Amino acid sequence: MLQRAQTIFMAVVAICMGVVSSTTIWSKASANTNERVILNAITMDQIKTTGTESISSIFILIFAIIAGLIAIYSISQFKNRKLQMLLGAVNSMFIAIVMGVIFYYIFKKGMPAFDPDVEGRYELGFYAGGAALLANMIANRFIRRDENLVRSADRMR
Repeated sequence: MLQRAQTIFMAVVAICMGVVSSTTIWSKASANTNERVILNAITMDQIKTTGTESISSIFILIFAIIAGLIAIYSISQFKNRKLQMLLGAVNSMFIAIVMGVIFYYIFKKGMPAFDPDVEGRYELGFYAGGAALLANMIANRFIRRDENLVRSADRMR
């Protein structure tokens, strides 16, 4: 049924993946110069005194959209709990890929850009990815609990 707790958590996953896709994920600014690095789901912009250099980070956007669409599709599959559990596991993989790509861009591209001692700031998009991973895990737990409840009711018959 659509009013189950897992539906709410899967909707949170879809919303969080939308937030990852549309907001800033990480930023870093130098105190001495006017250099900045801004990571979002489409590009990593390195703003220097000589100009702006953009590195494509489109993989974050692609995998975030896929994870959001899987969560939305999983909501509509409330009658088939086994498929929902499979979709939840696949979605966990896609969200983990999103977080892995984000970490790659932060630590391999963003941190060494200038002033390696300055760590930068994690923005809303980063925390939304973590929240999506957590919400997906909780939704999978509720789906598994419902499946176990149905199985125990079948044994009583």
